[in-house]
Amino acid sequence: MGRRWLGIGNLASRHWFCGLEPGGKERSDWPQTWLERFSAAEVIDGRMEAGDSEHARWFTPTSKGQPTWIPLIRTLLSFKGDASDDAACLAYQRDRFAAGDGDEAVLELSAYAAAHLGVDSPRERYMQQRIARIKELLAHRQPAFLVCYGTTRRTDFEKLVGGPFDADGFRISGSTVCAIVKHPTPRFQAAAPPSFWTALGQELRRRADLLI
Repeated sequence: MGRRWLGIGNLASRHWFCGLEPGGKERSDWPQTWLERFSAAEVIDGRMEAGDSEHARWFTPTSKGQPTWIPLIRTLLSFKGDASDDAACLAYQRDRFAAGDGDEAVLELSAYAAAHLGVDSPRERYMQQRIARIKELLAHRQPAFLVCYGTTRRTDFEKLVGGPFDADGFRISGSTVCAIVKHPTPRFQAAAPPSFWTALGQELRRRADLLI
């Protein structure tokens, strides 16, 4: 699982995100669940994965906004030209986010969950193999965009996208517009405001249109 499971959502989608690791705590039952319920797939339906676990609380009609996901959703909706206000982002999270047949894939450099970088975890285990595999998938699938979030792992993300990001944090990889931004919920910094993520989606759209 640590080597093969890459994340949640839909690899066939045109909109990809990649972070360092899943948030929260490592689940001792997760490897067996992944093997049995999801047949050891690389990317799985995040809504099915939640099942009756604590993650299910993000996919109910009364869910609150998940702090990392809402900025990603705002970026996606802005890219698509859809409403990206708080209500629209929350509705998307509750109804559609991370579905196996949905509009986005959320991948991770490490398969091992941790609440933050200060948590001791085997996050480096298999990471180079995972980077190589995501890079391979990126070249094959060519999504419209890939947003890498977490600037402390810039070197790893640059391996994934095939070279350095420019001064503004962008790079073209094939026909994919790649961007690197700080994590939506940085540990020791103020989080970027909603307007940052809206502007990011619009800029990704502008750059993607130039490649058509």
